[in-house]
Amino acid sequence: MSNFVGIDLGVGSIKIVSLSKDGDKVVLDNIGEVKTPQFNKLSEVSRVLKSLVSEMKLSNCQAVVSIPENKIVSRLVLLPPLKDSEIKDALWFEAETFVPFPLDEVSIDYEVISTDEAGRLSVFAIAARNDLIAEYVKLFKNCGIDLVAIEPTSLSLKRLVNQIVVNSVSIMVLDIGKKFSDIISLHNSNISFARSLSVGGESLTRSISVNLGLDMASAEEYKKAYGMKEMELEGKIKNAIMPVFESLSEEVRRAIAMHVESYNKSVDLLILSGGGAKMPGLAEELTKKLGVEVQIMQPFLKIDTTRIVVPIDLNIDGYRFAVAVGSALRALL
Repeated sequence: MSNFVGIDLGVGSIKIVSLSKDGDKVVLDNIGEVKTPQFNKLSEVSRVLKSLVSEMKLSNCQAVVSIPENKIVSRLVLLPPLKDSEIKDALWFEAETFVPFPLDEVSIDYEVISTDEAGRLSVFAIAARNDLIAEYVKLFKNCGIDLVAIEPTSLSLKRLVNQIVVNSVSIMVLDIGKKFSDIISLHNSNISFARSLSVGGESLTRSISVNLGLDMASAEEYKKAYGMKEMELEGKIKNAIMPVFESLSEEVRRAIAMHVESYNKSVDLLILSGGGAKMPGLAEELTKKLGVEVQIMQPFLKIDTTRIVVPIDLNIDGYRFAVAVGSALRALL
């Protein structure tokens, strides 16, 4: 069996998942996590990543790493009928309209989403700065990791959702990280758009800290314990969080409206992932606010996790590894 490693370089922590294929089964071979260095310096990230790789005894693995949406630019581009060899050139021309960097400083990749009856193409285009890509390549080379692909978070999560969710035409994913959140809209198993928001779990914690006069560490504990539960502490934590929640939910509402306008189809399901997904009461409040069914991501739902001793309870903490699992699935599905 060949092992494939998915790596999520999150602001809060670095998460690694190693998967393999045994017949028709996807098998969990290893899982690990380490706190991301506070100032996110390349040398420090390299040190802790190398230590985690050594601790997990990873060798002869092919790795896929995800790039956060806030570090790349993506756009759904409509193109006339073209040969495969012509698509990249057409995207370079289109890139002038949506890439905010000099084009000689970026690399462009793409995924063909669909082709209509007239042969016109819907293409999900991704642009990343060359210096960012070089930084990632250097980081993993220093750690002795065979990096085979770099992809945006949206593609990793799309792959995972398509593996675990059936019978849903329109799905939206809200991935809540420490400093940023990503919204990914999926229609018929393909990405229709992805965007990054400058709101994350830390924003919710800071709102509690400011409104209740608590230090950040205490505010974080209150958030994890009580979240948006109205009956807890007379609703004080919920009320402190509400300004940020309203901002976040409004962004999701706008994304849903864009989806409906594009496809004349309501969103069937909103899936929460990332470290902030399980804040108490969040899913329920989003359901009330948006009128959409909300679920927590279950990345290991269709993965055999019985062959190793897993150091965490995947039923409780597995959702945080969604991006890493989606990345590792790249070569297996």
